[in-house]
Amino acid sequence: QELESGMEVSQVRRLKELEEENRKLKQMYAELALDNKILKDVIEKTLEPEVKKELVDEIVKEYNVSISRACKLMDIHRSYFYYTEKKDDSEVEQAIREAAEFGDGFWKIFQRLRRDGKPWNHKKVYRVYKQMHYEKRSKLKKMLPARVKSPLVIPSEPNTTWSIDFVSDRLQSGRTFRVLNIIDDCDRVAVGQEISMSMPAERVIRLLEKVIWLNGKPKNIRCDNGPEFISKMFQEWCKGNDINIIYIQPGHPTQNSIIERFNGSYRRAVLDAYIFRTLLDVRELTEAWMTDYNECRPHESLDNMTPMEYREKKKVG
Repeated sequence: QELESGMEVSQVRRLKELEEENRKLKQMYAELALDNKILKDVIEKTLEPEVKKELVDEIVKEYNVSISRACKLMDIHRSYFYYTEKKDDSEVEQAIREAAEFGDGFWKIFQRLRRDGKPWNHKKVYRVYKQMHYEKRSKLKKMLPARVKSPLVIPSEPNTTWSIDFVSDRLQSGRTFRVLNIIDDCDRVAVGQEISMSMPAERVIRLLEKVIWLNGKPKNIRCDNGPEFISKMFQEWCKGNDINIIYIQPGHPTQNSIIERFNGSYRRAVLDAYIFRTLLDVRELTEAWMTDYNECRPHESLDNMTPMEYREKKKVG
């Protein structure tokens, strides 16, 4: 049977089938083109150039396609694929690893490198720092300012006021231990850290006596209202040694903010960074960190000097 167009019915039916197939192919091509664009955008935004370069090499080997095609897929120039990095940052990387031993951020690391006499500027150090994926974001909760009876005055001389406080953590076995931190408010020198499973008033006094024998006696001790510090034994010992106790208001740790900041630095660098099997492990790492804190770690509040350098400068001054 022929139609007016001169085509048979079967030919018209076949033509319609071909048109439908063509429509489906066009739709499939459009969807694949959109998927390809989405994947390219994701690759461009999330993958670093070095990673793209490695992927090009894998694509060429695995799918046996040309380098030009693989580079086009990864959206990098072919010349970049052939380019060989001539920079040798091994010395910078090693210096950053050593300076970042206790988890400090970029600027603290950079100040350490400056103090060690390294010649690199902050741009180069930051580039290598990012390549090593050392960038860290510490999100700390903000605390509302507390009403303070008397302002927290920074003493002008060492051994005027010491701040003391406890931090606690657990061993791998689940047993809890405590660390008593003692810091001089004047120059932020960590004068003592004691680690034990239990820390009654007798042990606190014993540590203070040892620290006083090594560093001299403070005029004041600032502390919270913990049972060790409000005990009759501790109060009588302080009174017998002419040491004034400055108690902060209950529930207001910001009144002892100097030791609180020290506790935070110690926790991030030591307690939160390692899993400890024994108290000996804690003591060894704490001793190493305390030496680094006093003698190597620069402080913004001390004009980027270490606590010991700041103390020596005040003696000379």
